[in-house]
Amino acid sequence: MLTERHFKGTFHWPKGIRTAVTLTFDFQGGEDVRPLPDGSMDHEEYTQCEYGPHTGIWRILRLLEEEKVKATFNTCGGIAERYADAVKAIVDQGHEIAGHGYHHEVARDLTREQEDDVMRRTGAMIKQRTGHQPIGWRSCTQSANSIELLMQHGYLWNSNSFSHDLPFVWESNGRHLIELPRQPYGDGRTYQHRNNDAGNPGDTLLVWKSMFDCFHRESRSGGTYVPFQFHPYISGRPGRAETLQAIIQHMKKAEGTWIATATDVARWCRDEVFKLDRDAVPMAKAS
Repeated sequence: MLTERHFKGTFHWPKGIRTAVTLTFDFQGGEDVRPLPDGSMDHEEYTQCEYGPHTGIWRILRLLEEEKVKATFNTCGGIAERYADAVKAIVDQGHEIAGHGYHHEVARDLTREQEDDVMRRTGAMIKQRTGHQPIGWRSCTQSANSIELLMQHGYLWNSNSFSHDLPFVWESNGRHLIELPRQPYGDGRTYQHRNNDAGNPGDTLLVWKSMFDCFHRESRSGGTYVPFQFHPYISGRPGRAETLQAIIQHMKKAEGTWIATATDVARWCRDEVFKLDRDAVPMAKAS
């Protein structure tokens, strides 16, 4: 039986840390652009998406290097297959690669067997490109099978729930999975869509600052968690990238802020907050 376990008491981070921040990038291209009814492809839509792995990723990597922060790139297996140089650059700069489906599949539309196959192939391709099996996952939506499948594949963390502010634990048959919740203020929402000019970078910065500042104020009475979700094909665009850099600079100035990878946060939660047996949160196995 699948159940949730939440921390009872005052949540805490490493000594002196009030607020943990994760910068996560859903690294995809045109995987989710499907053929039109006549079998042709929408060239404009497809190339908007492909801006991410072609161009946006390099601007973002330069920006992260300037700010000296590490991020998590939830990467489609198809992106790792097609853009090996970009994935190598991410790893070479010390960032994390996690899974994001193979072709950005809609998980709730898959059978259990299909979703299992997507996880297996995605992990295998990422390992082929990076030498490391991914231990974190965010899919396009989530199915009723996702959590237990991730446990079977040996993942440490998942990041799909919008239900809570703080990390929690999924439990099933003696196995555990750390859930790193999301907030509905990612760039896919503040800018509305990739294939338009809607969304003011200044308004987006206001939304992001408001979220962070609220959590930072609340951290006076206990540790808080601030998750950010970006896309290279959205926040890698000129102007929008400056907004990304501005929120990072804003957060770095705040007392007691820890900008970490998702795995760093999940490991702290596993070992120091929930104090789980590591054998109950198995590391990903080779596919």
